[in-house]
Amino acid sequence: MKSKGRPKTNHMEIKIYAGQIWEQRSSRVYSPELLGLLESKDTLVILKNGEPPFHIVIGVPHQAAVGEIVIAENWTNPRGRKGRDSDENAASFALAVFSELSDQKIPCKLVIAAHSTDHDPNKDVNSPYCKEVLSEKTYLLLECHGAGDKRKQDIEISAGNNSLGNALDFGRQLATKLNYQYSLSAQIEAGSNKAKSISKDKEIDTTLVLPALETTSLIEAGKREMAALHLEAKPRFRISKNDDSISADGLILGNAIAEVILLKENL
Repeated sequence: MKSKGRPKTNHMEIKIYAGQIWEQRSSRVYSPELLGLLESKDTLVILKNGEPPFHIVIGVPHQAAVGEIVIAENWTNPRGRKGRDSDENAASFALAVFSELSDQKIPCKLVIAAHSTDHDPNKDVNSPYCKEVLSEKTYLLLECHGAGDKRKQDIEISAGNNSLGNALDFGRQLATKLNYQYSLSAQIEAGSNKAKSISKDKEIDTTLVLPALETTSLIEAGKREMAALHLEAKPRFRISKNDDSISADGLILGNAIAEVILLKENL
């Protein structure tokens, strides 16, 4: 009698998406085909502009449809907790970054793990997500995440334990591009939860709620001599009045992130 074996884990269907991102570019409404992928489960969605080596890889490890607040529901973490919070529609502002960089002819790749059900994509080096974001060397891995509505800061930026990612420099430039209209904190140095809250007139010492110190994708990027950053944004940047489009704040954030990236000399 043949053994049925253990159920597959880390399973994701890989979809290379080369279609249109926006159905209505002026209002940033997603194309129906892309929206379907963003709202699917166990799908790794990959968008590419140009050919490797990509100057930047944008990652969204915890994407879920609006209203889906838990992912990895069939997985238990090392601390015994089943499932994890999702980052509802975090792909929205990441798509704005990718779209703007593509318009500027920057070789880049966007990797979206849409609602994994049996693993945490950026905490497992063998996951399809980690394998894809780390598949070739890049100047920067930028991970886009969601933060809860009750979070003190609108935006938090860290590099986790990646010593090549300068979160404070990136945060200062991003705050400038955003005209200081949102509250923003950035990690002072890798490996610490210490941060600066950045406003137009001053910087105040603070601490990050989730500095991503144990995030595998950021650590592994460092081992490969790749800078990596982890950006968390509140629901206002991810959830719009209509589920099929990016929010006004998300578009502002995505474009500002792209402007900061374009300032980097190695791009």
